[in-house]
Amino acid sequence: MAANDNACTHHPDQLLGEDSGETFIESLPFASQFAIWAARAWVTALKLEQPFETVSGNTFRKLDLLPAEQALDSLFMIVAGSATRQIDIRCLKCRHVSPDEMIFHQALSAAQHGESFVAYNALREWMPPTAARIGFTSLATLAASLAQADLRLAPRAQPQNEIMHQHAMPSLAVH
Repeated sequence: MAANDNACTHHPDQLLGEDSGETFIESLPFASQFAIWAARAWVTALKLEQPFETVSGNTFRKLDLLPAEQALDSLFMIVAGSATRQIDIRCLKCRHVSPDEMIFHQALSAAQHGESFVAYNALREWMPPTAARIGFTSLATLAASLAQADLRLAPRAQPQNEIMHQHAMPSLAVH
């Protein structure tokens, strides 16, 4: 996978008030933390060449979320095989959320809220169009499975002009 092999940015001596320009994972709601943790656990399992269930401590089985686990595995296998750039998924202990982890969060949240276009475009940040279309099915299954278990991610707040820009149809002057 084109995952980031950076040194861990987890520094227990850092204060929560420090401005790193990145979101602290502790500041996110539980469902968001869980989703990002799951992505981190999957990448960790890949790097360690261990089963995801081992790295995650069978968390998905214990929470009766096996369809979510299978969807997550399927999605990240597609990402691992088709990413068009290096993806920054952090270690399990990292306190900061990377921009790529926020893209995953945005895609998952959008899928939970029925915003298929936004979810697909978020996947396009990582993959070519065909891979994003294939991965979207797994993303939608993951989103639905988590929502069924009351693990709902908050929608991403957007300024009105950004919403208008994203959904605006291109225009051409015809004379």
